[in-house]
Amino acid sequence: MQAPLIYVALAAAAGIGIGVMLGQQSATSESVPVAEGQAEAANAGDGAASRDTAAPAVVLDLTELQRSLQDEIRARRALEKKLDSLVRRVAEMGAAMEASPGTVAADDAATNDSEVARHGWFDEQALIEGGMDSVQASQLKAFFEQLEMERLYLRDQAAREGWDRARLRDEFRQLDDKEESLRDQLGESAYDAYLYASGQPNRVAVTSVLASAQAGQAGIEAGDHILRYDHQRVYNWRDLRTATTSGDISDVVEIEVDRDGETLQFYLARGPLGIRMDSLSVAP
Repeated sequence: MQAPLIYVALAAAAGIGIGVMLGQQSATSESVPVAEGQAEAANAGDGAASRDTAAPAVVLDLTELQRSLQDEIRARRALEKKLDSLVRRVAEMGAAMEASPGTVAADDAATNDSEVARHGWFDEQALIEGGMDSVQASQLKAFFEQLEMERLYLRDQAAREGWDRARLRDEFRQLDDKEESLRDQLGESAYDAYLYASGQPNRVAVTSVLASAQAGQAGIEAGDHILRYDHQRVYNWRDLRTATTSGDISDVVEIEVDRDGETLQFYLARGPLGIRMDSLSVAP
């Protein structure tokens, strides 16, 4: 009789209750299905296995197989849940990166985190201690907080409406331009203090110098803070990068450096200095 064997195979493939499908054979059944090896042994006359002992062995083997399959199914479902969780986390990280493309460099981010931990989002008292009157300090704090809220709403809108990176970058640039307009309104010293109070970079620090490059040959050293390039105040590495790529490559420019409180001047050809740099937030 071939039907029971077919049912057993289908039941095992489907992972359902195989022992139940086998059931008890009818008392009038002529034979009980056994494994292929057992049938050959019976035909060879090596001693036929009894019907009562063969069936339980098959049921036991198939029940063990069923248990293994169920364990595999549970393990697979657990893995799928972990994978779904990981995919969500990666998506959230990607959304966060999309929300602020190019607004803060990696070196700037570490500085900002430490500054926020030091005094919160804006240190109004630092401006007052630096000589600014309380009214102007309060106005600058209000300006900064309004700008930050505009950035937060901008990120939220971009995520909700699915903006592409180019559009979001342009929108952020408009807010950055609004903040940079303070340079002309406040003057260098007050703007320097504003950047520090808001935890933003206000110094370009030299971290290493190529000895064969013009900066190394001129005497610029690791630890120096570059304040000006070609008489233009620089507050972060982007300012310096923009300054070195402006003008005529044949120009000789003055570079003003702060070294342990002492101001030094160097004269170099316009272009790459041959340094590695970082952006820092330093009390004026």
